[in-house]
Amino acid sequence: MTATPSHRLVDSARRRTLHHALILQGPSPKTLRATAISIAKALNCRNASDGDGCPSCQKIDRQIHPDVRALEPAKDRKAISIEQVRELVAEAGMRPYEGGTKVYIIDPADSLSGAAANSLLKTLEEPAPDTAFVLLTRSADLLLPTIKSRCQIVFLRPEHDDVEEADPELAPALAERLASFAESRDMGALLGIAPLLCAGDAKHGLALLAATLRDIAAGVATGRAAGVASAIPPSRLLDAAQRAVEGIDALNVNADARLLVEDALMLLAGAKQ
Repeated sequence: MTATPSHRLVDSARRRTLHHALILQGPSPKTLRATAISIAKALNCRNASDGDGCPSCQKIDRQIHPDVRALEPAKDRKAISIEQVRELVAEAGMRPYEGGTKVYIIDPADSLSGAAANSLLKTLEEPAPDTAFVLLTRSADLLLPTIKSRCQIVFLRPEHDDVEEADPELAPALAERLASFAESRDMGALLGIAPLLCAGDAKHGLALLAATLRDIAAGVATGRAAGVASAIPPSRLLDAAQRAVEGIDALNVNADARLLVEDALMLLAGAKQ
């Protein structure tokens, strides 16, 4: 049986050959979180396992292990603040309390504010010994290039068909509308993308739009979306993708999600700069 990327990461953690900073990307938040927890267990299990019920593994499952911390947006916010990251950086410079490695799981990493992401850079580049960072995101393209350059990026497919999508037909529907616009300049199809992506989690909708446009520009899109590249210049596709990423940051200050999507779409259509 072929080992999955998740299994290989956990095995590397157990053998202490894991990169100190990882970006785990993929469409299933549950798969990303489960892999991050397994990595934390492998780095701290008293019996060199990845989850055997030892006291250390039990504490990690109960989220009370002093050396394993999840960094998430505060309950009343959509972004991870610079204050949260500064606290993490201060803690990361200390030795592990009782485990083998301090593990920081940032979930989702694309919710880091710009200032918070920048304040993390030096720590990612020059971490203290016995410290590991695991950043979780739908797409690494949503993170700063300076963050990505300091991490090993691993794509994880959903395991056991465990995809946490509010609407599993969202990606194909987006591809259909983009193709309709590219083939016949159907503005109705293009503008219909905004309500489609904002019907559920707007942040995921913008992330999907950015990832889809970048796949098209890179020539790795499949199905009807693949033909969009022949009608829209790669530079415009990438500019629109970047505008969608910027829209995710704008959501963190309660901007109108639909207007943010439409802004990226108008850039794609060449109607604005």
